[in-house]
Amino acid sequence: MCNDIIIEVFSEYSWWIATIHFALAVLLFFIINWIGAHSISVGYMQMDIVIKEESAPAFNFLFKVIAPIVFLVLSAVLFQSLNIPQLNKNCYFIVIFYWCFRLLWVLCTNRGSLTNWCEQILYWISSIGLSLWVYSLLESVEQILPTPRSLLDQLWILIIIFVYSTLNKIQISREGTIKRKNKYITSRYKKFRAEYNDIIAGCYNNSTYEAITYSIMIYEDFNRPKLIRLIEYLRFFITRKPHTLGIMQVTTDKWINNKKSIYLAMERIKHSGEEYIEKYKDYEYRNYYESPGNMAEYIANNYNSGDYTYASQIREVLDYINSTFYEGKLPSLFPPTKDTHANE
Repeated sequence: MCNDIIIEVFSEYSWWIATIHFALAVLLFFIINWIGAHSISVGYMQMDIVIKEESAPAFNFLFKVIAPIVFLVLSAVLFQSLNIPQLNKNCYFIVIFYWCFRLLWVLCTNRGSLTNWCEQILYWISSIGLSLWVYSLLESVEQILPTPRSLLDQLWILIIIFVYSTLNKIQISREGTIKRKNKYITSRYKKFRAEYNDIIAGCYNNSTYEAITYSIMIYEDFNRPKLIRLIEYLRFFITRKPHTLGIMQVTTDKWINNKKSIYLAMERIKHSGEEYIEKYKDYEYRNYYESPGNMAEYIANNYNSGDYTYASQIREVLDYINSTFYEGKLPSLFPPTKDTHANE
């Protein structure tokens, strides 16, 4: 029975059709990521290492499950319009390939520990199962696009919108998310400290600068994992134009490896730190600016062209590193005040 089904599925599924479906799946991956990045304001949750409140769980679930189905239907309409009906054969593989590619991407970019696998399995089952059902509907009709009359008959859409709006108000516990993200930061910190501690400690001999450097390193590595950095190196060799290279994502017109990028980054971090101290050491509210977190935000703003979101996320990573590995005792780098000398 199972063998008969497999033979039937692949009997008309040639390699060139599979290649086109896979290419569309990869395109779908980047389209969904782009749409998601521009839907944060309405509640879309991107994978991140900073803890955020999930304000729209229903939107996230429906978007991640149904977006591939919408793409599948639009692809089927396109194939039919272009008179290439053979591409509609087993076109549900576009959704299957999409989820396989997303899984591969997560594993290749070291984001497995951040992933809620139970949630992902639910997405896979829901989305792939729905794609098979939609495919069965597509096969049973000659014209995929609906008639105006059929659209008027779909009053149940209003019910779906009502249920969606209601479910979207439900708040989901962040406990599991917090544990995964803290575990991820811990593992990356230990890994990078084991690899680069001699370089960083030797340059600074200061735990505050060290912790800020590791915070930036962890966040940059998350946003530009090794696979992406390899692509950046390839682009650099082809174009010979300035690129952000290395684990610290330093902009340069020369080839640099991870260690060189760390050296260059440390120079920038220390320069920004000294600038920060000089700027606020005699300030009226000096106690506020002595905080390592505030200093980290200033340094991060300079490091990444004044991006406030980037700075706040670096601070959150630093706060976790400080509380976990430095017992919350990262020292202020400000020089002692005159009052301090007088008391001594």
